[in-house]
Order: sequence, then structure tokens, then C-alpha cells
Amino acid sequence: MLKISRLTDYGLLATVYLARKPGEVIAAREIAAFYHLPLPMITKVLKTLHAGGIVHSYRGSGGGYSFDGDPDVVTLGQIIETLEGPWDLVECESVDDAGHALCSIRVACPSRRMMFGINRAIKGAFEQVTLAELARGAMPSAVIDKHELSSPRVAERV
Repeated sequence: MLKISRLTDYGLLATVYLARKPGEVIAAREIAAFYHLPLPMITKVLKTLHAGGIVHSYRGSGGGYSFDGDPDVVTLGQIIETLEGPWDLVECESVDDAGHALCSIRVACPSRRMMFGINRAIKGAFEQVTLAELARGAMPSAVIDKHELSSPRVAERV
């Protein structure tokens, strides 16, 4: 089952919170209190997001974290990869640090070609969603099926 970790879920929440207050330095405690989440977990994800270059960190009194980038450029896929590390849906697409395939039957696998396409489609969908869209709570138009656009309910949302 494809499921993001709790740590990544918290990281997405923290990133969205910071993106909604661009340039402001926000304490981890404020984010944890806002979402009613454990401070150590929020601190951990913020450190990971800082190490990955998504957010900035400020030390000292009045320190905290900020999002100073362009939320239209940062994608959900980038945030997930920063928090989870490189990921693939199936092992046949994963490689070790030396670039060798982790799957021993990769060459002879009858489903590899199909799974490769599915893996790329899912990762591509994550790359289409920007932090700006997450912060607005909007569904990106590229993800909405063209057939749904004629539906009155979808047309009202877009």
C-alpha cells in the first residue's frame, strides 16, 4: 500500500504553515501548537526540511524557521523526497548508492515495464502539485480530469 509516513505528513503540514507566512520566522513550538502535534516530531521534520534546502533555519532568541522560496516552484514531490529520501513504488526501480538495481530479477521481470510506467505516473503527479497549491488548499488543474470539467460541481471549484 502506498502511504506516506507520519513524519512526512507532519513535514507537509509544517511546510504549508511556513508557506502561508512567507518570510516570517516561526518557532517550531508555534507550528506544533497550531496542529496539536508533538514538538519533537515537528522539530525533527523542520531540521530535515532545512537540511534539504526547503526551509531556512534561524538560531538564537527569536529564532525558528521560515519559507523564503517561491511556493510555485517547490513541488509536493520535492518535499516528499526531502523527507522520505529517494523512493519508488516498486523495488525494480530502486538502486543502491552505487547505482546497482536492488531487484535481482529486474531484467527478466514480466511486469517491470508496466510498473515502470505506473511508478513514473505517480511520481509525475506529485511533481505537478506545488507548495502554493497546497498552501491554498487548491486542486491543481492538471490533476483534474478533462471530463470532470464539464461537471457543474468541479467547474465551481476551479
